Amino acid sequence: MDFDHKKIEEKWNAFWWKNNIYSTKQQTAKRKQQKKYILDMFPYPSGAGLHVGHIEGYTGSDVVARYYRMRGYSVLHPMGWDAFGLPAENFAIKRGVPPMQSTEANIVNFKKYLQASGLSYDWNYEINSSHPDYYRWTQWIFIKFFEAGLAYKKKAPANWCPSCETVLANEQVVGGKCERCDSAVKRKDLDQWFLKITNYADRLIDGLEKIDWPSSTVAMQKNWIGRSEGHKIKFDEIEVFTTRIDTLSSVTFLVLAPNHPILSKLVSKEKVLEIQKFATSVAVQQFEAEKNKQGIFTGVFVTHRVDGRQIPVWVGNYVSMDYGTGAVMGVPAYDQRDMDFAKKHQIDILENSLDQSLSRYGTPARFYHLRDWLVSRQRYWGAPIPMIYCKKCGWNPVPAQDLPILLPTDVDFKPTGESPIARSKTFQKDVVCPVCGKKAQREVDTMDTFVDSSWYFLRFCDPFNSKEAFSKEMIKKWGPVDLYIGGAEHTVLHLMYARFFYKAFCDLKLIDDNEVQEPFLKLRHQGMVLGPDNRKMSKRWGNVVGLDEVIPKFGADTVRMYELFMGPFEDLKSWQVSGVEGIYRFLHRVFRKFNEGYISHNIDKLVAQVTKDIESMSFNTAISSMMKALNEMEAPSSKSQTQKEFQTTWDKFIRVLAPFSPYLAEEMWNIMGHTTSVHLEDWPEFKDIISDKEVVTMVVQIDGKVRGRLQTDFKIAKDEALVKQMAIESDKTGSLKKMPKYRTIFVPGRIINFVSEK
Repeated sequence: MDFDHKKIEEKWNAFWWKNNIYSTKQQTAKRKQQKKYILDMFPYPSGAGLHVGHIEGYTGSDVVARYYRMRGYSVLHPMGWDAFGLPAENFAIKRGVPPMQSTEANIVNFKKYLQASGLSYDWNYEINSSHPDYYRWTQWIFIKFFEAGLAYKKKAPANWCPSCETVLANEQVVGGKCERCDSAVKRKDLDQWFLKITNYADRLIDGLEKIDWPSSTVAMQKNWIGRSEGHKIKFDEIEVFTTRIDTLSSVTFLVLAPNHPILSKLVSKEKVLEIQKFATSVAVQQFEAEKNKQGIFTGVFVTHRVDGRQIPVWVGNYVSMDYGTGAVMGVPAYDQRDMDFAKKHQIDILENSLDQSLSRYGTPARFYHLRDWLVSRQRYWGAPIPMIYCKKCGWNPVPAQDLPILLPTDVDFKPTGESPIARSKTFQKDVVCPVCGKKAQREVDTMDTFVDSSWYFLRFCDPFNSKEAFSKEMIKKWGPVDLYIGGAEHTVLHLMYARFFYKAFCDLKLIDDNEVQEPFLKLRHQGMVLGPDNRKMSKRWGNVVGLDEVIPKFGADTVRMYELFMGPFEDLKSWQVSGVEGIYRFLHRVFRKFNEGYISHNIDKLVAQVTKDIESMSFNTAISSMMKALNEMEAPSSKSQTQKEFQTTWDKFIRVLAPFSPYLAEEMWNIMGHTTSVHLEDWPEFKDIISDKEVVTMVVQIDGKVRGRLQTDFKIAKDEALVKQMAIESDKTGSLKKMPKYRTIFVPGRIINFVSEK
């Protein structure tokens, strides 16, 4: 009998949809109280469609969700759309259609291929950030933040993208360029809305110690927040901040930010004008400051605190009022940046001995690189900011009963430097101040789309609620997220913002505190899938492999299994047709051996191995184990003698195959005479027949990279303390002994990973 993937997929898709087998409500009613909330990062429905790289993470989370359902857990595994934002708006403008229309069309296309891929989402929980019934609550959250003093408006220098014609948060500027369109970013003074994420700087750092996240992601968040411990020191009227007070005796100059307010007091009017011209010229080149350190001498000298020397005061392009005191001390003998500046401007270099006792000249202080989150956008396709301005009463929130403030439809969508909503004739109609009742005006800017995605994981817990954004009861039932999967590119964007929202919600008593006050307990990043030419998939290179190309040809089961077989889940890998064909042949062999009645005497060993591999997200080795088990199967010698072995073999093999290859598993389960879906069955029981005397090889990793292997018996390999001791003793390079601080990730019998912590 041949494995006709097209016929099988069409048949079982219809069956699953008709019987709603992935219904969260139905399966929760039948399951135990233990829950698993397994979530993919909110996807943006691009007009370009889905390629094979997009669904690697979705497939990994789907395997885990299916596994835990079969283990008897109540599983929440939803999907929705991060539908607002610049890409959707630009796509709509390019095609001359309203963003709402083009976005809905893109969603239909995305959903079609996600369903075709056999992903077990509960589509009853589907949400869309661009629908009024969602962004009503985004606006409500903004108002709650405003009332709590966490949202405010001020005039400030902003990152301006001349191509997108909107401001960007600091996190959306990469190397001085817009992370969306790669255009050079400029600075522009504008009145903007901010959220006070800086209030949570310490808690955002400290919370990272309580969650299971990749060490690289933890390090990036810590570095972005940039908590610095040091001292403030006064040189006459100028206060500087330093993390190296032990170098105080070697200071030979000070450098101020170009817009430091004290400059107007210290220097002449003529010099102020000169500094202002300098500030204007370096503002354009601000992102090149580290490469090209420019400065201008103020003509002012201050007295050194320790020895009374007169030291010059400069203004430099690499010092910012956004960090510390806006003034730093130059110690060229102990700092390369200061050395470069001193040599360029012929400033003295002085080397004295380091002395921690110099701290008596300063005051302990702590500063952060993290800035408040700028959320205003001068574009159309986003949630309108729900604020009203009255000349008499200032800014006040829209009354809750008037939400949502809908996007107007009587506008064109072309960017001009101000929000297109400002050109609407209906948006300001009959607007009055909620305080005094006099004529007023709505805010015309929209919110950054990252505001929408900073709370969507809570809405998924309670998507049908029309009375509130989410209920404490449902958050307590499902939250926090047990496994979160998505790209590492969101480390200092979505992941930082979502953690801030969650902590703020706890403070505002919108949700009950959990033990860690963190939204995502375990985070994993899928590795990028490159094109067949080993380059990033791009239309430019012509190497994009679309799902509409490979699913019809090879089937969804083949695509799913190849996605996870290419290599470790988090690693970079390239798509190769020969590999796809290999998985295709494997599935055909499975179907053929099943129909020919092959049996196995070691099926429990396979179940034990796949169980361990899924729980450690080692999907590629789980598939390798299935291949090995298939190769070891025996042809039947007598039907009457092997019927029981056949039943035992395939009852268990099909169920461990089901999370990876749902269509083929369902078909074989049906052929065996079962009338229920295999995906509603229990995970097979097994005897862990890996002997305690069996020699196993433990992989030793440092920060995820293999640094050695240990051979020991399985009994010892299950003891983390013993394995840790053996790994340290066998470390020839001494790397483990030198690590100042680390945690271990331990998978019994397989891996010990030493993860450095800073």
